[in-house]
Amino acid sequence: MYIKRHLETTIEKLSGCCKVLLVTGPRQVGKTTLLRRLAEGNRTYVTMD
Repeated sequence: MYIKRHLETTIEKLSGCCKVLLVTGPRQVGKTTLLRRLAEGNRTYVTMD
């Protein structure tokens, strides 16, 4: 089950003007899941694990 996050709207807005967007935060809060979901469209994401 996917829970929509408020951050999605912010990332959508910023992705139009920024070539690179860095998402940081605590472990296991959904950063990778969020970016994978947004990357389903026309975006690329890279993890630095």
